[in-house]
Amino acid sequence: MAIRLSGMVSGMDTESLVSALVSSYKLKKDNLVKAQTKLSWKQEKWKTMNTSIYGFYSGKLSSARFSTSYNLKTSTVSNDKYAKVSASSSAVSGTQRLKVNHLAATGYLTGGKITATGKSKVTGSTKVSDIIGTKDGSISVKTNSGIKSIDITEDMNVSQFVAKLKETGLNANFDDNNGRFFISAKESGKDNDFSLTANDANGLNALKALGIYTVNDTDKAEYTRLAKLTEGTDAYNTELESMYTKATAKDTAKNYADKYNVAKDKLDALAADDTWDHSYTLDEYVAKLKTETPDLLNAYDKYKKEKVDSEGNTVKDSDGNVVYEYDTEAMEKDGVKEEYEAAVKKKASNESLIKVYDDNSKVIEDTKDYVTIGDDGKAVANETNEKVVQEVSDTNADRQAKAKTLLDSKIAMAKTAANDKDKTDSSDTTKAVRITGQDSEIVLNGATFTNNTNNYSINGLTIQALNETGTDEVTITTDTDVDGIYDMIKGFLKDYNDLVKSVDVAYNAASSKGYEPLTSDEKDAMSDDEVKKWEEKIKDSLLRKDSTLGSVLDTMKNDMGMSFKVGDKSYSLSSFGISTLGYFSSPENETGVYHIDGNKDDTYTSANTDKLKSMIASDPDTVITFFSQLASQLYNDLGSRMTASSTSSAYTIYNDKQMNTQYSEYNTKISEAEDKVTTWEDYYYSKFSAMESALAKMNAQSSSLTGLFS
Repeated sequence: MAIRLSGMVSGMDTESLVSALVSSYKLKKDNLVKAQTKLSWKQEKWKTMNTSIYGFYSGKLSSARFSTSYNLKTSTVSNDKYAKVSASSSAVSGTQRLKVNHLAATGYLTGGKITATGKSKVTGSTKVSDIIGTKDGSISVKTNSGIKSIDITEDMNVSQFVAKLKETGLNANFDDNNGRFFISAKESGKDNDFSLTANDANGLNALKALGIYTVNDTDKAEYTRLAKLTEGTDAYNTELESMYTKATAKDTAKNYADKYNVAKDKLDALAADDTWDHSYTLDEYVAKLKTETPDLLNAYDKYKKEKVDSEGNTVKDSDGNVVYEYDTEAMEKDGVKEEYEAAVKKKASNESLIKVYDDNSKVIEDTKDYVTIGDDGKAVANETNEKVVQEVSDTNADRQAKAKTLLDSKIAMAKTAANDKDKTDSSDTTKAVRITGQDSEIVLNGATFTNNTNNYSINGLTIQALNETGTDEVTITTDTDVDGIYDMIKGFLKDYNDLVKSVDVAYNAASSKGYEPLTSDEKDAMSDDEVKKWEEKIKDSLLRKDSTLGSVLDTMKNDMGMSFKVGDKSYSLSSFGISTLGYFSSPENETGVYHIDGNKDDTYTSANTDKLKSMIASDPDTVITFFSQLASQLYNDLGSRMTASSTSSAYTIYNDKQMNTQYSEYNTKISEAEDKVTTWEDYYYSKFSAMESALAKMNAQSSSLTGLFS
């Protein structure tokens, strides 16, 4: 860059002169910036317009194509105390009869009020053993997902017991304030009900002591079933097998093979590691480390000192031995601290390598006799392996023996429990109260339906049972939803009108001839309000008479004016009392806006006869077919204009790709123009600088000559 000196000698306004000399280049740059700014504004204008067009296209217009969007039905119940009903398009018009025999119920148990040892209040942290008086016990929880056991241990507290109940698939809580358990099924219905039964005498005692023991039909049935089991019968054997998981040779063999291969992979990785001395084999190197590693810190034993706590007392381990630590300050003073730290690091590294080697070598040793080794050195699962077969046999025998002991105990306990009488009394706060899960039952047109909830979906009707009808009966009346179809069409036309108005406003905007984006200097000479109005004038006119926008507008208006055949007759929007107000009667930019005769929300046509609603009521199929055809035509035509091309993206009306390219090109041109301005400024400043230097020399020479002759 040339040195930019002002006219210090000549007295000339160099900056003004240079600015005037390069003004033509600056003007070219400013014009490029203005053009790019205008393009940016046009892009934003198009984005907003495209969003509106696509919103209509993918929204109301898209749904208006399908007859199912109009096939609306409405249902009413003669007494909504008993049921709520809604109808889909497939519902049959007419009157149907409904009875509600039963409502669905969720299995629910409200526990009796309980206390701990010494009548103390029970909380979540209270040990269960302090309530039941025994240290262990086992209960079963049966839900729709199966039977799961809960073992009550000596250290289990109430909160942990609740957590175990939840794990079985129940809702469970203990209310500290009321001292009660609250337990329920996850869902309503008979098949989703649950039972709480004991697995042994201690378990039975636990249920009673915890206030959650009931002898309702569900629980009693479970105890009765268990009490009837006799050793040696198929039922007994089936129950026994359900109480333990059989080990399989296939799974056992695979488990051993997996363990072997994981260990081998780790040893192979260790053998391939380049961090150790490969002049040895891995076995040799590990043996060497095991000999050397313990001695790595021996050289620093003299720096050991007794470890003391913050009060200066000697620290001892759990066995009473003095704990020693290294005096690193003394090491640093003697200049061996770095050597010591290196030895510590080396020892840790060696011990880590040794551990990996030993752990995985042991796994290999423990599993090798249970697998077959393939040619690649990998273990292959062998379910016929003698050791595998024997282990599976031993495992299953052990599991069966344990299960048998538990089952026999469970049967003995069940024989007692099966004879228990239900002593539940709602007035007795120490007893549990049980609500059995129940299915709902309704009768529709003489046919009986059941469900685990109170909700039914039957032939297009959605029925929610609310109360039992008893001997009463209600009627369900289904008919065409005239208002619903009318609102569908009204909504479609509203969205169309809003869009066509916005397009019309943009296309017929006032000209902004003579208005261009302002430079920074021009903005500085105007108020903020003036700048805003100036730029809005330009922005409003950016899509004026745009050929692409005009084409979209023509498509929309032409399609809406089309006729479509329904049966043997042709229909247009005017056939349904829908039309524009005409060129001369329409407000500005609303010549393409449609009005519905009789629409109470339309001041122009509210007084006219409501032809559309009357036709929906009398001939809904014709109305629906016409509007489906009209919407399909407009949807297809708009869609064809939003097909992706080399200049535009998919679902885009305008040439967005082309505009993005143009914007980037402006960046290049503006940069080049700026460089040219700088180049010429530097050139002229260098010339003026040279002139100033020459004048300075001349003045100096003149002063010298004057001094000689004075």
